[in-house]
Amino acid sequence: MTASSTEPRTRALGSVGTVVDQRVSDLQNRFLNPDYRDPAAVAALARLRRGAGKEPGELLDILEYTVSPAFFVDDRDTGPSIDERAAHVALTLFAVHQQSRGERMHRRGRGLGDALRSLHTGAPNDIPDPLLRRFRMLGTADSFTELTHHLRGAVQLLRAGGVALDYGRLADQLVAWQRFGPDHVQLTWGREFYRTLRTAPAADQPADDQPSA
Repeated sequence: MTASSTEPRTRALGSVGTVVDQRVSDLQNRFLNPDYRDPAAVAALARLRRGAGKEPGELLDILEYTVSPAFFVDDRDTGPSIDERAAHVALTLFAVHQQSRGERMHRRGRGLGDALRSLHTGAPNDIPDPLLRRFRMLGTADSFTELTHHLRGAVQLLRAGGVALDYGRLADQLVAWQRFGPDHVQLTWGREFYRTLRTAPAADQPADDQPSA
């Protein structure tokens, strides 16, 4: 089946993003099942919300969701790995985002910059200052801990506005932010926020090769 031209473009996920996407999708489906809201999913999301802002491993009862054999862990280091930190942040933020919402807050293809930008439907040159400040704060983080603090504020805005986000992609970007630095990830968010990405090429036009983010 050919995807509709109105659907968001999606990129292949990395190992961490794939695990996060699978786990978030499963929790979301069980939580929003119109015939039977799974109490186990409700309880899991409540536990994950308590993990927001905490260190990976601080809460034992969410590790079944935030650790995976697919994540890279250096046996010489007993602390959380880059992969584990990214998954922990993505999963706990999803739980914050989905709280009390009756629609899907995880949506493949919806990047963070695009999600935040969609909160403003007015003129492109008239983005409200509070939204601009919230977006720009993502670029002021000097540490991963500070970044996750700003991300939580952004997710709370999205939750209030009923705007979904791709948590698998966010997890992969959090891996890249830690491993390679913030520049490429921030550039991707900026392109989405300021809507500078090209539309999808026509079927007879080759797409440019671009690094995944």
